[in-house]
Amino acid sequence: MGKKERLRPLKPCDNCGAEADVQYRINSNKSESWQIVCKACQEKAKMLTGYIYGGTWKRKKRN
Repeated sequence: MGKKERLRPLKPCDNCGAEADVQYRINSNKSESWQIVCKACQEKAKMLTGYIYGGTWKRKKRN
């Protein structure tokens, strides 16, 4: 028996509003709180000073 997969509801990107199966938790100098963003917004934020990666959110969870 393998692990059961769960599908969570999609989350919109805090920056552009796009919905994606994989999103990233980031923080930068311009915002004091953590944000959940899509891959495109994460790539843009990487260029900013003070960028902090805080983890990956995935829609498909195994267990």
